[in-house]
Amino acid sequence: MRLKLIAGNIIVVLLVGLGSYLVVRTQLQTGLSRALEGRIDEDSELFERSWRADGARLVEGVSDRASSTQVRYVFTASGEQKRRGRAFSAAQKVSKWFQDPARGRRGRPHIVAVIDETGRVIARDTDPNRMVGQSLLNAVPVLRQVLASGAARYGIWLDQDKLVQVAVAAVRNDEGGVVGTLLVGYDLSNGFAQREAKLIGHDLLFITSDKIYSTSTSVGVRDALQQALYSAPLDKATKSALQGKRTAPWKTPLRGDDYVGVTASLPDVSGVEAGYVILAHHGKSTELAGVATMILWLTLLGLIGVAIYGFIVANNIMEPIERMEDDILAVINGRGDVRLEIETAELGGLSYRVNQLINLFMGVAEEDEEGRAVTSSGGWDAISTNSQELPATSSSGPVQDDDPDAEALAAQPEAQYYTQLFRDYIAAKQSVGEDVSNIPEDRFIERLRGNAEHLLKKHGARMVRFKVETIGGQVSLKPVVIH
Repeated sequence: MRLKLIAGNIIVVLLVGLGSYLVVRTQLQTGLSRALEGRIDEDSELFERSWRADGARLVEGVSDRASSTQVRYVFTASGEQKRRGRAFSAAQKVSKWFQDPARGRRGRPHIVAVIDETGRVIARDTDPNRMVGQSLLNAVPVLRQVLASGAARYGIWLDQDKLVQVAVAAVRNDEGGVVGTLLVGYDLSNGFAQREAKLIGHDLLFITSDKIYSTSTSVGVRDALQQALYSAPLDKATKSALQGKRTAPWKTPLRGDDYVGVTASLPDVSGVEAGYVILAHHGKSTELAGVATMILWLTLLGLIGVAIYGFIVANNIMEPIERMEDDILAVINGRGDVRLEIETAELGGLSYRVNQLINLFMGVAEEDEEGRAVTSSGGWDAISTNSQELPATSSSGPVQDDDPDAEALAAQPEAQYYTQLFRDYIAAKQSVGEDVSNIPEDRFIERLRGNAEHLLKKHGARMVRFKVETIGGQVSLKPVVIH
């Protein structure tokens, strides 16, 4: 029973704790996952604003240098050799100008090139002979637009194995006509990706049609993501994104962890398949759901507390019940002097009523403080008996040594006394018309002895005898206490 009481409470606490943990953790993870997906969309828009602002700053700087004397001076030179020399010198100076930290750019440009009105390179920085005469009209889509409209633009140039952000501005003569262009480009390097990633709060990767070009993530994550982006089920979404349709947030496992991302093409870029990926670690972004683990710890503490409390309560209940069971078993086995002595608030009343029942079946009358016999219902009345009941004592109370019959009763041998008392009792019962056929002598004597033992202990007497009384047609046995 102890184990049942304790186990029942433990099971209830365990079910409530685990249920609360699962519900809270699930709700938190679901809510945080949804928030992450929404935040990734917002971060994508934030990056695109940053990209446009960066492109605008680059266009502004290139436009400023394209209108400078040193660049315009290139197109006033006579002769191809002299023109190339001036173009190389101008490109070097423009590169140095952009390296000034005050320009707010990313250091040395990947390329600075002076281009003629046909789209061919006159000269570039770092090497006066490299790319000379190379046409960039098809390689750099914005170049054709700038030559046609005269308005400066920025875009992307896939220069062999390099993905370059470029800005192109027209170079004009004194009459305002477009005589050439100035091109400045920056590599979309890992450093640039890392700088932008800090701004948006998630990892950033630049991609082309067949690979990840640069990243702010680790090499391991990059390689795993490249495998995921260009194979099922994300390959179709990647291709669609590079063509201008941004994906909905997607989720994929990378190196044992779940990641959430969104893929899109680089804004304001045409003619080149180049895009970006915003990537977030799902576990880190939803780690707040880990607070639900506190419920498990609290549940564990609750289980310990319930086990201790249940053990104490179970003992307080079971120990008295076990003592009651032992005492009742003793009574059943013939111990007529045994009574339940349980005084707890929970079981004291039950113990009292069981003692009353034992007294009733043992033929032992209870007495009040004045020594008067009290029935099990609490009244001052003789306990009447029939063929199935115990002999009962009189309501007149115990008689002391000065009773005239006390000496004679004490002098009788015990066997003779009980035999004579039984005969007197049967005769008295018959005289009032009661049936005595079912009152066995041995049972009568056994129960009367139990009654006597109880009174001996109660009064501290030397001997207790009984005599038969008939009052008002009611037969009872009156105890005589002899000290």
